[in-house]
Amino acid sequence: MGKFLVRRVSRAVFVLLVTSFGALVAVTEWGDPFRMIGDRMQDPQTRALLNETFGLDKPLFFRYLDFIANLATGDLGVDYERRRPIIDLITAVAPNTFRLALTALAIQAVFGVTLGIIAGWKHRSFVDLAITTGSVVLLSIPLFVTGVTLRNTVTDISLFGWQPFPPIPRSFGLETTWLQDLALPAITLGMGGLVFTVILTRGSMLEVLESDYIRTARAKGLTERKVIFKHAARNALIPVAELSAIQLGALMGGSIIVETIFQYRGLGFLFARSMVENNHPVMLVVAAYSVVIFVVVLMLADIVTAWLDPRIRVD
Repeated sequence: MGKFLVRRVSRAVFVLLVTSFGALVAVTEWGDPFRMIGDRMQDPQTRALLNETFGLDKPLFFRYLDFIANLATGDLGVDYERRRPIIDLITAVAPNTFRLALTALAIQAVFGVTLGIIAGWKHRSFVDLAITTGSVVLLSIPLFVTGVTLRNTVTDISLFGWQPFPPIPRSFGLETTWLQDLALPAITLGMGGLVFTVILTRGSMLEVLESDYIRTARAKGLTERKVIFKHAARNALIPVAELSAIQLGALMGGSIIVETIFQYRGLGFLFARSMVENNHPVMLVVAAYSVVIFVVVLMLADIVTAWLDPRIRVD
């Protein structure tokens, strides 16, 4: 187990270094970070002072080393647009993305696992056909189409004078609760990952139902419901748990499309706004944060899975 941990952590560190360097290169090639200043301040002296202040006069490799060192110390710098510390921007929106990720994952897990178990249990029946067909249809719909459809059809609906989903964009001075802001983005993200959970659960159920211990349980006279939900479903959920960890890592990184559609104040919306403003430091930090979260969660999922199943430790 010790060698497996060393290998897995080493791979995670390597992935983080490579992806963070790629993010730095991509952000550098995005465009002029000071174009918002205006033509009157574009003289050579001003540009040279700005480049020196923000370290843009250094070669790319040394800027990368400075960026890694700043990430390690927690000094994320300031954004170009408002001159606010980036750490304040991240801490203000990260809890919203964390709440959104957990809610979307709960939707995927509850509905996806339930439908997958039923589809596997009722294999080759009309119920199985309806669930699998619905999953394929849902998978074929792009995520932004689902989000835009919900935004255009559900928001601004009034029920006895109460608006459960306020209009987007928000009216000035309109106060909303965190649940109102969270509901539609979470449903959209949950529907986006629901299909994979259904398909994986169904396939895992079909494999488990062919196992010898399931046939033994049935031979002992156990009811079909007890065989399915006490013996088969428990073992079928092992690969689903690993998929959920991967989905959680991806969701915690922030969903740019969904958060932008619903103007949800999370990491994805912060990244999209920074792209419009050409705000290089914020773009880079959010991208690095997203990669770190995804890689760390995936690494922890691999370690837990290897601890449960020793066969995975062998390369």
